[in-house]
Amino acid sequence: MIKGSLVPNITLFDGEGTIDHEKTTWHMRWMFERGVDGLFLTGSYGAGPLMSVAERVSIYQHARNVADATTGERVLLAHVGAIDTGATIELAKEAERIGVDGVAAVPPFYYKHSDAVILQFYRDLIDAVDVPVYAYNNPATSRYTFSLPVVRELASYGLRGLKDSPLNVGFLSSVVYENRIHGGNLEIVLGTSTGWLPLHHMGINAAIAGMNNWAPEVMTELFAATFAQDWPRAEKAYIVMLDLSRKMHFTDSTIASHMGLYARGFDGGYPRKPMFLPTSDDPKYGTIRAWIEDGFKTLELPFTSGSFVAR
Repeated sequence: MIKGSLVPNITLFDGEGTIDHEKTTWHMRWMFERGVDGLFLTGSYGAGPLMSVAERVSIYQHARNVADATTGERVLLAHVGAIDTGATIELAKEAERIGVDGVAAVPPFYYKHSDAVILQFYRDLIDAVDVPVYAYNNPATSRYTFSLPVVRELASYGLRGLKDSPLNVGFLSSVVYENRIHGGNLEIVLGTSTGWLPLHHMGINAAIAGMNNWAPEVMTELFAATFAQDWPRAEKAYIVMLDLSRKMHFTDSTIASHMGLYARGFDGGYPRKPMFLPTSDDPKYGTIRAWIEDGFKTLELPFTSGSFVAR
């Protein structure tokens, strides 16, 4: 079972658009050192749709190397979703070879697909590998929204779990309670930290939180308090998390994650074009730093920063 605070970790590129493997692996280590339980690799934050199969596989391998070199249990969930079944299965098999704990896939995107197509896509993926397979419900990027009958059918075929981003409480509660009533083992992993605390009370034990890219200390505090059932502390951390999350939604979440690292004085590299960052003299970086510092102060967490000055 996947449990804890995971991150849809960003991939750091250089100014020419090549993966900066040194900075990307540093970022993985930095997050693990601050309490992150696992990585969700090459998803939306990680620029998976902007990368080749070989590039995505290289990220899986770097993550495996970093996880093996750190103490504690580290969950590696490789996002293998692609626009076609062939590339998805190729990525899944490579991820399995490298030794991830599971693979997840957004439905094939761009084209509008029927339930029958989606069901066959996941059947093919489940049949292709022996590691657990998770479906990724992200209609904003895939143009497809999972329904209870589709999830029910896939669970009966062997789907291990569902990573969910829309947070439709009616849908999620139906999946969770029906699965519990019938003794199933389908896992729900939240695709966002929003909703974490109330949905944990419903029985969900893992979330993949973008904030871990730039303020993992806040998420670590929230999850530690939650699992310790220290509800006053958990509620306080949850409110800080929601406040920071709202403020950082002034732009695309991937861009915000790079900016959050720079605001803390760390070299956050570049996103891959066509995405780009504001120049280093943009006052928004100072504003972001003040937001993060205020959140840490509220929770009485030590604030650490790097020494990077300008890109």
